[in-house]
Amino acid sequence: MAAGIWSAVHWWDEWQLRILVLGSLGVQWFLLFAAPMRKYTVPRWFRTFIWLAYIGSDALAIYALATLFNRHARGSSSNGGSRTLEVLWAPVLLIHLGGQEEITAYNIEDNELWTRHTVTVVSQVAVAVYAFCRSWRRSGDRRLLASAVLLFVIGVLSFSEKPWAQRRACINRLAAVSSRVHGRGRRRINKLEEFIKRCWRRIPMTRGEQDQVLSEGDKVHMMLSDMSLLAASSGLIKYQQQMTKRRRLGGERAADPPGDDDQVLRPLSPSAEMGLKPWLRRAFGLIYTRVNVATTPTYLAYHMLLVPSLHVAAITLFATSDKRRYPGTDVRITYTVLAVTAALDVLAETIRQLLYKLMSAAGVPALCETLPQYNVLGSARRRTTPVTGWLVRCAARLGLEECFVICRRDESLYGRVAGFVIADLVRARRAKGLDLSSYRAFTAANWALSVDLQQRCGHMIRRCLRESFDESVLLWHVATDLCFRRSPPPEAGSDAGKREECTRAVSDYMAHLLNSQPEMLMTGSRRHLLAEAVEDVETILKASSKNLDEATLLEIIQKKGKSEPPAYPLIHDACKLSDELMELQEDGTGWEVMYRVWLGMLCYSASMCRGYLHARSLGEGGEFLSFVWLVLSLTGAKTLADKLQMPEPDDQESAAGEEMTAKPLIGELESLVD
Repeated sequence: MAAGIWSAVHWWDEWQLRILVLGSLGVQWFLLFAAPMRKYTVPRWFRTFIWLAYIGSDALAIYALATLFNRHARGSSSNGGSRTLEVLWAPVLLIHLGGQEEITAYNIEDNELWTRHTVTVVSQVAVAVYAFCRSWRRSGDRRLLASAVLLFVIGVLSFSEKPWAQRRACINRLAAVSSRVHGRGRRRINKLEEFIKRCWRRIPMTRGEQDQVLSEGDKVHMMLSDMSLLAASSGLIKYQQQMTKRRRLGGERAADPPGDDDQVLRPLSPSAEMGLKPWLRRAFGLIYTRVNVATTPTYLAYHMLLVPSLHVAAITLFATSDKRRYPGTDVRITYTVLAVTAALDVLAETIRQLLYKLMSAAGVPALCETLPQYNVLGSARRRTTPVTGWLVRCAARLGLEECFVICRRDESLYGRVAGFVIADLVRARRAKGLDLSSYRAFTAANWALSVDLQQRCGHMIRRCLRESFDESVLLWHVATDLCFRRSPPPEAGSDAGKREECTRAVSDYMAHLLNSQPEMLMTGSRRHLLAEAVEDVETILKASSKNLDEATLLEIIQKKGKSEPPAYPLIHDACKLSDELMELQEDGTGWEVMYRVWLGMLCYSASMCRGYLHARSLGEGGEFLSFVWLVLSLTGAKTLADKLQMPEPDDQESAAGEEMTAKPLIGELESLVD
């Protein structure tokens, strides 16, 4: 028994470094294939594996370097000369520490820590060089030494790319575009701004308008850094007016300056609004990959010319060196590591482009093309299930309840909801500085509810809209679910059926945001309100029989919700709201009111969410809320930055805005929905 244990220990001592180096190489190849998939909507468990590989790759390479240093520092083996070949693996591990181009940062916070990564680069390179110098025998083969030096050049340069890219992707650097927007420093445009001009193609403009129109790239770039588009357009108009005045005073012929923001924040066409995938993907690349440095001449020359040449030279020097005194296993492993690492560096871009084509051909949803759902009544019912209820409750306490929820990720559902939302935002596209918070104001300024629908709304509808936003979302979510359970669903293919499906999808999605992303739903949102509502419904259902059908469940909740005095205030208010909405079903306006209210809530939540939070969510696959936010921002509606920076319009401007957004074009609406 003891002999077997010592034999296993001896085997591990001999093979530990070999396994670590090969494992590090395998993790790098996994990241090469997996990292590009982050630009698509992939399952959460797969993203978890990518995160583990991203974190573990650095730890594995550092542990391998430490093992290499310890093995050669202690000189535990009498045949130390035969281990000299292992020292050649140190620069290869540095190349692995450089990581992959498509996963420079996993979270947006990683970019803000670029100084820490710079210190890490210096320290780890110093350790690798020190370990190499201490372990290398002076009598060693000079060709092996030259091969190691070439690999060190590749490793140090590749390892330095990550903090360089992270520095250029931090939020403060993103905000540097403001100097170009205001026309200053044009002769000193830095490389980041030059990249932005190449990465984001400007919309077609006539000569003389080059300084008057913000490109879509500029707009998205500014929104990610929480800048106000309306303030930028106002400043650009003032700058253009000053330049026009100078030209006229100088006797030059100048075009008339722009009259308003509509010429600067040029509204998008319906077809352009539907093509948001490239913008989201480029925004993701700008923040989470090395695309912000990959287009620089230095980077291209290094990776296209220098890296292949250095790898070929290093492999050639190793192949022509004297390897007779080294173990055959180490020689074969070194050949494998050098060749496969070279293929990893040289063929990486080709493999990534092939993966993008395969993912697009397979129809994998892109960023933000998902509608995760959460239902209060459904969650409470799962917790009362006799078999798996305890497991769901434990998962909820750990924040893992979504693992037990089957989210509706039907692409057709996403497409229909997105089509409905954009169709109703055509009016917002024409409104300059539309205040989306007016959806809860029962006046003519309400952009979501028409005057006719407002007159049909009763006291409870008005009261629930004027509650705090998070409580209003929760009340309307429970009431919408009760209305669906109380009334038979419309025909699936009819307009009413599509609207009902869209209403339920938005309702469950907003509940998902309150449960999983409360800071995106609204700053200061209280997630505990949803947790208390689920506990109240769970308590109600526990007091009844274990096997409940839909009709019995609805009857029990309504009975408890309508009891006086109310034992469960939120359920009580939701039941009263559902009664009032059901009264509107008699003339067919119930679902119309619910849809218009949810549209107002969705757009208001998207506009009041910071661009930083939308950028952070892109690293996790994105949220549908970011899609809505991008449409709203690019169409000129008022976002959080605009609301804080720009003054409120006076009465005349408000009246003009109401007249402009009164009736959207029917043809555009039908084309967008189709």
